[in-house]
Amino acid sequence: MPSWNIHTAHAERLLAADGAVSRIVHDRNAFLFGNLIPDIYVGYMVPSIECPIPYRITHFANPEHIPKPRYDEFWERYVASANGASASLSMRNAPRVNRPYWEPLSIVAEVAHVSPSHAASFEFEVDLQDVASIQRAVFDELNEPFLPDELAESLFDMLLGTWVHLLADCIWNQRVSDVLVARGEKPSSGFRVKKQADFDLFGKSLSIDLVPRATPQLIAAAAVFPQYPIDERSVYRTEAVAHETVRTNFLRIEPEYQLLDAEFFDRTFNEVNATADRLLGERLA
Repeated sequence: MPSWNIHTAHAERLLAADGAVSRIVHDRNAFLFGNLIPDIYVGYMVPSIECPIPYRITHFANPEHIPKPRYDEFWERYVASANGASASLSMRNAPRVNRPYWEPLSIVAEVAHVSPSHAASFEFEVDLQDVASIQRAVFDELNEPFLPDELAESLFDMLLGTWVHLLADCIWNQRVSDVLVARGEKPSSGFRVKKQADFDLFGKSLSIDLVPRATPQLIAAAAVFPQYPIDERSVYRTEAVAHETVRTNFLRIEPEYQLLDAEFFDRTFNEVNATADRLLGERLA
């Protein structure tokens, strides 16, 4: 199964490309968070989930060895009928406003900002007593009130991100099933272990940078996520896990796959992004 490093990479590439996703999505932060939502309450990625929701429910998938999420069912049930979707779409051609609470966190920018303060030659440019007030000012900026239409936009982009996650899982799992069929094999514990090890290596080989920013607007949108509400604590925990996923995502050597190969991963990764951009463009033209 793709993990959050792969889902983050899909979201980043789609937002960076000159395609339907980058043109339609305004709240990039909500879209990125949406790409993680189906895994939040499953109980494996985010700690301290008191009441896990089965994968078959979070992912609209039948309980199979290699489940295929029914992403079209999610689209029809939640995206197509989203409250405020029409108003939200009418705003998509308006100039994008550069609001800090609509942008995810960047690990690269974070490191660049923090690292100089640990250099031996660093000299503080502000009085230490001012640090707390500076932090409060930044928080106040992120805590600016938002309008109902803006919340509708954020929720809609969150739903789009969730749909991309389900689409990605479906395509990745279908292509793994195709490999099994081509080899005349059946799912087994040995196949699953090797397959997951290969996915872990591929995910670690990807360059990723973005982390959801737990802003009041994101928390408000998550609380009214129509499939099931996502509470504030879960948003913060998700952000923490996503941060560590991105921060520690690297390989020191080229991956050596046991079951699949680099061509499989490159081809399927590109297929996911191309399909997401094409379908989203067709449905929201």
